[in-house]
Amino acid sequence: MTALEIKDKLHRMILETDDVDILEQISLIFEALRDEKSLWDTIGEAEKSQIKRGIDDLQSGRTKSNEEVRVKVREIFTHRQGQ
Repeated sequence: MTALEIKDKLHRMILETDDVDILEQISLIFEALRDEKSLWDTIGEAEKSQIKRGIDDLQSGRTKSNEEVRVKVREIFTHRQGQ
């Protein structure tokens, strides 16, 4: 379907309904999609750097399993409670 065909179809569907709820939902969805920014464009350089480092760690095999992290967190909390 071409852009023109899609526009024509949407135009007909909108003209054929008087349901305000449907029209409001369509309007909200269209606005959200049109105004949507990439999350990447909304975060700071520090966050981007951390994400890139995390991806590099993952690709290089520098990862920990969920269970390894849980054990380490338990050790930290146990140690702090004992102080």
